[in-house]
This record gives sequence, C-alpha cells and structure tokens, in this order.
Amino acid sequence: MTTGLSQRLGRLVLPSSAAGRTLAIGAGIDSLGTGMFFASFALYFVGVVGIGANQVALSATIAGAIALLAPVPLGRLADRLGPGRFYVVLLLLRGLGYGCFAFVSDFKGFLVLTVILTAADRASSPIQQAVVTALIGGRDRTRTMASIRAVRNIGLTVGFLLAGAAFAAADPGVFVAIFIGNGLSFIVVAVLVRRVLSTSGEKLQRNETPAPRGSADIRSPFRDRWFMVFTVSNGVLSLYDTVLIVLLPIWVIAHTAVPAALVPVLMAVNTVLTVLLQVYVARFAESVAAAIRLLVISGALMAVCCGFFAIAQAASAGIAIAAILVAVVVLSLAENLQEVAAWELSAELSPEDARARYLGAFSLGFSGQKVVGPTLLVVALMPAGLIAWPVLAGTFGTAALMSRTAARRCLAERPDAVAAANSTQPLEVK
Repeated sequence: MTTGLSQRLGRLVLPSSAAGRTLAIGAGIDSLGTGMFFASFALYFVGVVGIGANQVALSATIAGAIALLAPVPLGRLADRLGPGRFYVVLLLLRGLGYGCFAFVSDFKGFLVLTVILTAADRASSPIQQAVVTALIGGRDRTRTMASIRAVRNIGLTVGFLLAGAAFAAADPGVFVAIFIGNGLSFIVVAVLVRRVLSTSGEKLQRNETPAPRGSADIRSPFRDRWFMVFTVSNGVLSLYDTVLIVLLPIWVIAHTAVPAALVPVLMAVNTVLTVLLQVYVARFAESVAAAIRLLVISGALMAVCCGFFAIAQAASAGIAIAAILVAVVVLSLAENLQEVAAWELSAELSPEDARARYLGAFSLGFSGQKVVGPTLLVVALMPAGLIAWPVLAGTFGTAALMSRTAARRCLAERPDAVAAANSTQPLEVK
C-alpha cells in the first residue's frame, strides 16, 4: 500500500521526462539539507559558537544587500560559459561553502561565508531555470519547474522536521553533522545534474562562437524597458509571499480575534496546497497567451483574498477564522497560478543568447519584494486599518494588468518569441 501511494505521489509531482525527474529529485535532496541547515544554524552559532544574535542578523542584512544584484552578473557569466556547466560549478561552490560552516568559529568567518553563499543562492534559481529551459524545452518546461518547486517544498518541510528531531540530542556534534551533510547534498546534486547533461547529448555547452547578433548587440535587461516593467509588476504580485510569511502572523495576533495557535495551521494549509496544486496548474500555462491570462486571474484572486482578510479583521472569532481560511486557500491558488505563469513568460521573454542574465534580472522582482515588502506591508500599510485591504487589492489588480501589458509589448518587440513558445524541441545549446 505504501509503495502504491509513493508511486501515485511520484506520478503527481515528478516530471514525465527522465531529465526532469532527475532535476526534481536533485532539488529535493538540495532542499532537504537546506531545510535542516536553516532550521539549525542560528541556534548553533548563537548558542554554541557564541556569535551575537545582532551579529547574525547584521550578517544576513549585509549579505542580502550585496547579493541582491548577484543574479545578473553571474547570469551573464553563465551565458558565456554555458548555463549547464556554470550551474554545476555553482552547486559545487555552494556545497563547499555550506560544509565550511562546520568549521566557523568567529563572526568574520561567518560573515564571509554568509555573503558568498547568499549571492550564490540568489543566482542559483534563475540559472537553474535557464538550464531547465534549454534542456527540457517545449511544454514540459513549465511543468518541470512546477515539479521542482513542489519537491523543494516537501524537502524543506522534511528538513525542518529532521532538524527539530536532531535538536533533542543537544549535542554540538549533531549540528556539525548537519552542516557537513548539507554541503554534501549539493555535491550529490552536482553529480546528478552533470549526469543529466552527459546523457542528454551535452545540450548545454559553452557558446564559443559569436551569437547571431554579436555580444555587443545583446541589450542589457536593465535597458529593456518593457521587460523591466514586467519584472517590477511581477515583483508586486510576489508580495503574496510577504503577506503569507510576514504579514499574516503579525496581523492575526494584532488585528483579529483569531487565536494565535491558528497561524501554524494556516502555514500548513498553504504548504500542502502548493505541493498538491503546483504541478497540476502548470498545464494551464503551456503557451504565452495562456500564461498571460493566468497572471490576470492570479491578480484577481489576490484582490479577492484581500476582501476575505478585511472581513476577518472586522468580524468575531468564528467568522474571522472561516474568512481567514478561505483567504489563505484563495491566496495559495493565486500563488501557484502566478508562479507557473511567471516561469513561462520570463523564459519566453528572455532572448536565447542572454537567457541566464535576463532570468537573473527577472528574479530581482521577487528578491526586491522580500527586501521592501515587510516594511511596506507591516510598517506602512497594516496600521491604516481596514482601508489597507482595498488598497492592497487594488495594488495586486493594477500589477496584474501592468504585467499583461508589459508582456504583450515585449512580445511585440520579439516576434520570434511566440514561435519559440510553440516549439516542443529543447534548445541545442550545451
């Protein structure tokens, strides 16, 4: 029975192609180690090593600021060397770096590793997407990215739980083992990715010959006006992440009659729905036109969700609980629709010979909202009271419409993108 359940779950979550399955399994291994690391590193370095909590927070702030723009220059390097080869190097670097945390004994070493690895982590996702786009291609590309995200959520959750069990041992050696194990997980993933590249006929090779337009003619993504409008608009839609992770817990406690104990339940509901829905909804974003429609629908659902949050803020406990549960379900659906649409469109709007750097620039929308979102929502908007929710709803709706306009303008400037979107063949770039 357990075997049958595992097989059904595998068919539901994993991609259909062998290469896609290997990449998704690699993402699961990666996120398992990452979940264990992030659940334990602060406790170890503050409680065992003796680094101050303020120093740990300062390191994260400095690293986040320095690494914010890292995906673009590293993406440019990936375009020059080949995204597949560069992704393997990046995995090996991350494995070595995270393993070295086991030997850190002071603030300086902690800061240096945190800065380097935060930059590498930020660049990893868009470069991984460039690899999937080139290696998988066609309609399976977005489903593969959805599978990777679903598996990553599972891996992170299991990693958090395993780390919690490890804490019971109260042994510093357990933390060291977690750090080394996390580093080794990246090495394992690098081997898996390299094997996929080899068995796929080396489809991601270094571009040693001049690009069709010449490297001097490749426009910087920052000078591509409509692409950047699309990036910023999607960054605004990505505020759903800050709403769920930062705003929701604080708002529930400070502005509703809902018991604080419901917050972990709401987080669990979102996680479960993401695992169940992410791969399923990917089938609705298999063309540019469909992805644009999904973006608009996701913005509308985010606006609806804000209405339920407003009801919860004004209602008694029973009604508030029901309204918040509905809001989280609606927001989770919107999140999954927005993600698959963004994957499809960002890949299609990125010129083939500059894909990694364009995807790196696109990732700045999500990274940027993580920087400004908490202050914007919690400090500036939440104190406004009930009026905050219609303002946020209007913001989501406007961002969705701007995303649609920007995507269409980008397509008009790149007529070959629509033809490429209908291709089912992977790109011949090693």
